[in-house]
Amino acid sequence: MNLSFLRRITNSGNVITEIDGLRFLAIAMVVFFHLDGFLFSELRFDYKDDKESYDWLHDIFLRGYFGVEIFFVISAFILALPFAKYYLGEGKKVSIGSYFYRRLTRLEPPYIISLLLIVWFQVSIFEKKNFEDFSPSFFYSLFYGHNFFYNRDIQPLVNNVTWSLEIEIQFYILAPILFYIFFKKFTNRKVMLILITLFFSILTKFIKPDFFSLYEYFHFFSLGILVALCYAEKLKISFIDEWNAHWRPDLVTLVAFLLMMFTDITYLNDIHPFTKILLSTAQLFFLFVLFYNVLMQEGYKIVFSNINISVMGGMCYSIYLLHNQITMGLGSELTRRNYFNYFILDYFWLGLLLFIYILMISFIFYLVLERPCMDKNWPVKLWKFIQTPFLRLKPSGSPE
Repeated sequence: MNLSFLRRITNSGNVITEIDGLRFLAIAMVVFFHLDGFLFSELRFDYKDDKESYDWLHDIFLRGYFGVEIFFVISAFILALPFAKYYLGEGKKVSIGSYFYRRLTRLEPPYIISLLLIVWFQVSIFEKKNFEDFSPSFFYSLFYGHNFFYNRDIQPLVNNVTWSLEIEIQFYILAPILFYIFFKKFTNRKVMLILITLFFSILTKFIKPDFFSLYEYFHFFSLGILVALCYAEKLKISFIDEWNAHWRPDLVTLVAFLLMMFTDITYLNDIHPFTKILLSTAQLFFLFVLFYNVLMQEGYKIVFSNINISVMGGMCYSIYLLHNQITMGLGSELTRRNYFNYFILDYFWLGLLLFIYILMISFIFYLVLERPCMDKNWPVKLWKFIQTPFLRLKPSGSPE
């Protein structure tokens, strides 16, 4: 089935399909991370098999948390690329007004409406909570401020995954200034970006505030800026190209992805800070290799540019906003029953059902709300649409 008719709307007409393929990878990791965590927590029946015997499976899907960091790299790449091309003399100047206007009209309507829908379902449909249960976190989340008012142990009460969107917004606001500094003021841009990436990666292993912020994840954004600069310069990195020539790009990309996953330190709390630095540095390198090969080499580039995969990746914002609420809302009803008397069978059966529900509901949200907002002229078109009935009622002989 060809899903090309659902491709994201871009006003420039320039679509890097491989980026949407990477979005697909990131959102799949995050969705499976939450599905696995929910099912391992909620399936508590007296099964014939031992749930603990599948801890290895749980450990694998825990790595899906890193999909959030992949999104950070993607966001920085997408935002930095037009600025990089301009400062390299290969693109037109980016209007700062248009930059913020697009962020506002593209992201805010789906975000705000998703929050309102979640509160409405919880209060009016499921009747599990009162509005007071969400306040004041709801209002903080509306303005991307929950992380500043609560410590890291308390996630946003309306939609817990929006903590990462608050960090993205912090980057969006600072990005034009950062791009000016990185691309205009730095002479050796790539070396400086590498040093900044390593500096923040190391610093956060020793100094970490009690709340989530851009500071803690800045090294992923700076890595995305570095990838954008390399992409704009059409840079070729000889030692990675040699690996690709010797072992095939698809194999190198797969190995880089696996090593990226298994060097993640998110759930490794009891290790020495210097071990964390070593693993995090290695992970950043493998992450760079993944992006380099997907964006600038063949092999897995073909897979990530597949039309159906890229279209699904283009829906990632809708899926991200809704997937965990769907998992917890419908999952709380579905997990009341023991279906097959075996944990692993119930685990995969309910995982499949919830995954299908996530795709169906997210698809509707994407088609009705998110995709129309991708058109930068949607506010003007909407205003004309609202005016039309009143213009028809206007008497033909009335003065203008």
